[in-house]
Amino acid sequence: MLASTRRILADPYDILAHYALGDMPGYTAGEGSRVEWLRRQSHRGVHLLASIAFPRSQRRYVFAGRFELRFDAAFEEVVRACADRPRTWLVSELIEGFCKLHRMGFAHSYETWQDGRLVGGCFGVHIGAYASIESCFHRVSHASKAAYGRTLLHLEERGFLLVDSNPVKDASRNYGEEWLPQWKFEGLLRHAIERPVALTDGEPPPPPLPAKVRRILPLARTMRKFARRVSGHMGPRV
Repeated sequence: MLASTRRILADPYDILAHYALGDMPGYTAGEGSRVEWLRRQSHRGVHLLASIAFPRSQRRYVFAGRFELRFDAAFEEVVRACADRPRTWLVSELIEGFCKLHRMGFAHSYETWQDGRLVGGCFGVHIGAYASIESCFHRVSHASKAAYGRTLLHLEERGFLLVDSNPVKDASRNYGEEWLPQWKFEGLLRHAIERPVALTDGEPPPPPLPAKVRRILPLARTMRKFARRVSGHMGPRV
């Protein structure tokens, strides 16, 4: 069954199912450890788009006139640039899977360009009115800040409900990111993925979740809820 294992697969349907259930890819035991799907963390870092705020010190970077915001002009290059560092959770299976999701209409890149050159950006998954921002990179100072901040504003204007930014980071906390209890995040997620919102006027809303993904969600949610109840009642082993 899709999303039945924590192992990272390149299968785009498996990745979609994990996101629709509220999972996130990440290190299992700190930076450099094995990368798996992380389930049911206590809290999740999110942007509730009604509360975007840029400190005065950051506005000159976010709105710098030298940067042009583009979408999906260089998706794979953005993903690979985000992964181009000594240690990364963006393993090859995820890179392949995200590129497949992009071709299916479920992933986008948000890019800053300067003088016709890609200088920064971020990318993420898009389901309904839910978007994630998985990672950022920059080749010119502050280019990722412009991509991140302007993308938040654009998503809010388009009617997105929720931006999932995984753990709260110091840089994005400046823009209104906050911790939500995981149970609350999952409730907002279930509502958001059922509401189709297009990224731009020039493209249709994202496709609905494939039937093979949609079919497994109720059962998977029930099984996880049952497992949490059982683990909560078992108590520590002695």
